[in-house]
Amino acid sequence: MSLDTMHIYREALPGPRATTRRRQLELLMIAAAAVLTFLVSSRTELYESLHTALERYEGFQADELVFVLLSLLAGLAVFSLLRWREARRELLSRISAERALQRLAARNRDLAQTLIGLQEAERRRIAHELHDHFGQSCNAIRIDAVFLCKALPDDAIEQAAASRIADMADELYQTVRGLLYELRPAALDSLGLVGALQSLCESWEERTEVSCALLPSGELSDLGEQINIALFRIAQESLSNVVKHARASHVRISLRRESEAGPIELEIEDDGVGHDAASVRAGLGWLGMKERASMLGGELTIGQSRLGGVMVRCRIPAAPRSEQRIYTETEQENR
Repeated sequence: MSLDTMHIYREALPGPRATTRRRQLELLMIAAAAVLTFLVSSRTELYESLHTALERYEGFQADELVFVLLSLLAGLAVFSLLRWREARRELLSRISAERALQRLAARNRDLAQTLIGLQEAERRRIAHELHDHFGQSCNAIRIDAVFLCKALPDDAIEQAAASRIADMADELYQTVRGLLYELRPAALDSLGLVGALQSLCESWEERTEVSCALLPSGELSDLGEQINIALFRIAQESLSNVVKHARASHVRISLRRESEAGPIELEIEDDGVGHDAASVRAGLGWLGMKERASMLGGELTIGQSRLGGVMVRCRIPAAPRSEQRIYTETEQENR
C-alpha cells in the first residue's frame, strides 16, 4: 500500500467522535429491538402459541428445538466474537505496519534530502577548486605559450608547438568552464534564478540547435538559495530529458509567482513526440527532480504539453523556512 493510498484511507475513516456516536446508536438500537421483542411476545403470548403448536410433534421432540436454536445462537455469538478478535488483531497489525512504513519513508526522505544537500555543497566545493587552481593553471600555460610564440622566430618549429599548446590550453579552459557551469552555475549567484535560466536556455540552444524560450512573470526576486538550486536543477534535468527522448524543435520554460506570498510554478514544455509516463517515473532523473521538489514542500507532475509533447510542472510553496537548514548545515560542515 502506497503512502498516498494510506493517506486517502485515513481521510476516509471517521473521526473518534463519529465512531463513539455510531457505537452508542448501535447499542441503543439493539436495546430497543430487545425491548420491542419482549413487548410483542408478551402481548401475543408467543411462547405459549409456539408450545401449543409443537405439542403435536412431541414424538419427534420438536419442542426442544427452542433450546437447540438458543445453543446455535450462542455458538454463532462465540464464533463472531473470535472472528472479531482476529480482525482486531489484524487491523492493529496493519496499523503498526503502516506506522513503521511511514517512519521508514520519513527516514529515507530525510536521508535523500541530506544527500542532495551534501551533493550541492560538494559540487560548489569542487567548482571553487577547479576555478581557483585548474582554471588559473590553464591561463598560465596559455600566457607562457603565447609569450613563446612571440619570442621565437616565425619559421621555428618551436613556435608552431607553442601555438598548439596555447590552443590546447584555451580549449581545455573552455572545457573546464563547461564543467564549472554544470557543477555550479556562476549566473545563479550573480544574476539570480531568472538570469541563470536564461543563460541555461542560451547555452542549451547553442549545443542542441533547439529553440528554448524563457517566460518569467511575477515576483521572482529573493526566492532563497534552496528554491533557486532546486528549480534550476529541475529545469536542467528536464532539458536533458528533452534531448534524450523528445526529439523536439521548441521548448518553453515558464516561471511565475503571482505574489510574494504565493507559490512558485515552473513549467517545462516541448513539442516533441513525448514518452511513457511510467518509464519517466522509474528513472533516476525523475526521482531526483521529484525529491528536490518534495524537500521544499512542493510537488512535481508530468503531463501533456500544450505544445504537443511533454510538460513537467513543479509547484513550490513560498519560501519554506523549515527546510533552509538542509543546505546551510551541510555547507557549514564542508567548510
